[in-house]
Amino acid sequence: PRRPPARDTWFIEPAKVFDNLYFVGSKIHNAWALTTSEGIIVMDTLYTYNSEEEIIGGLKKLGLDPATVKYVIISHAHGDHVGGAKLMQDRFGSRIVLGEPDWNSIEKSVNGYPQGKPKRDIVADDGQKITLGDTSVTLVTTPGHTPGTLSMIFAVKDNGKPITVAYSGGTAFNFPSTVPNFDAYISSQTKMA
Repeated sequence: PRRPPARDTWFIEPAKVFDNLYFVGSKIHNAWALTTSEGIIVMDTLYTYNSEEEIIGGLKKLGLDPATVKYVIISHAHGDHVGGAKLMQDRFGSRIVLGEPDWNSIEKSVNGYPQGKPKRDIVADDGQKITLGDTSVTLVTTPGHTPGTLSMIFAVKDNGKPITVAYSGGTAFNFPSTVPNFDAYISSQTKMA
């Protein structure tokens, strides 16, 4: 396995973005913590090498307890989003939510998970709600970036005022440039719109 890149190329301090949404990502990749009345929902988990410091360390710096992370929703099964899923599952018992095709991709992977793979847990369905306390995240299947990409719709509060967030689970054209692949991507983005 390759050595992790230098810390200064990825580390950034965590931040409170809304009353109930916190950024715990890196300079290049997103990870979010949505606080609820009964714990935390984390969205995406960065790489294996930086999830401990950015997510767990970030939550602690923000005064949040990582042991209260009940759900981790993974937008898609690329290493920069699913790297810390096993850590959250093993250390805190967090439930991992992922699209079926991407669970299959993880299970078939040979070398992609040097510290081990997360165990299959919750398989996401289109329109499924992940509810924790007073907060729900609606999952939207949006294949394209990967076959199992998930996007999300949820509410945040800005000084008490509710705002609906539509979070796209994968935007890059990293797939083979074929008409069917672009058609799937277009269809998913139209669905989200």
